[in-house]
Amino acid sequence: MLRAVPFREGKNLLKRPGPEVSPPFQAADLNAPGGKELAHARRVNLEYAANMPNFVADETAKRFRRSPNSSTWRDFDTIESEITFRGNHAARQRIRRNGKPWEELFEALPGFKWYEGFGAEIIPLFDPKCPTTLEYQGRSKAGGKNLVDYLFSTPVDGCFPFFFFSYQRFNPARTGHVFIDDPAGKIIQLDEEASGFPTEIEFSGREEHISWDYVKIGEDSHLLPVRARFLVRFYDGTRYRIEVEYKNHRHFESSTNITFQ
Repeated sequence: MLRAVPFREGKNLLKRPGPEVSPPFQAADLNAPGGKELAHARRVNLEYAANMPNFVADETAKRFRRSPNSSTWRDFDTIESEITFRGNHAARQRIRRNGKPWEELFEALPGFKWYEGFGAEIIPLFDPKCPTTLEYQGRSKAGGKNLVDYLFSTPVDGCFPFFFFSYQRFNPARTGHVFIDDPAGKIIQLDEEASGFPTEIEFSGREEHISWDYVKIGEDSHLLPVRARFLVRFYDGTRYRIEVEYKNHRHFESSTNITFQ
């Protein structure tokens, strides 16, 4: 009973005896290579995470499947939808699978379901209270932008979101790279690998690659996701590859009419 219940978020109601240990405070060493850039990136991205823009985009996801003992990827399906982001939460409507309307929920799609939110990686990466370490790897250039590259790693049960499989959940260790726009300090690309899943859930690992870019909506420019790619592996050898693209970004607006009689 002292173990975490897999289908419930939050802390255990029954606590183990002994003092609680707080996660380390990962303060940036300003004198180390990349230290000043990291401190700036933390400040910029945490402020961005606290004020996530609401927007709508057209999402197209092409899924491919590779069977156990096969080296050939085969088309699985193409999913098109209108996706609405409210903060770091996403909701899909007008879903079409292989060109035909999908009348059920997104969660009812067969096969592996991909990324559900937007910006859920930012706080786990940059909040100094999270047990995530970032190591400066140097500078590079891509898409006309000057980038600063950091290698990151986080242990099991870190600040990153859980993986859910029916009634089971698990929060694995993660490793990867994060690329920061210099001098703006905003995250431009994330390459992440999650591994070490228990065999009981039949899922062995996932690679995630997300790209952000500056998108103009109206007269304003916003840093928003434009592409994502996932590679997922199961212990039986089955694999899925998902290529996702976001286009036609626009403001999310809602209105309410109230009539008094």
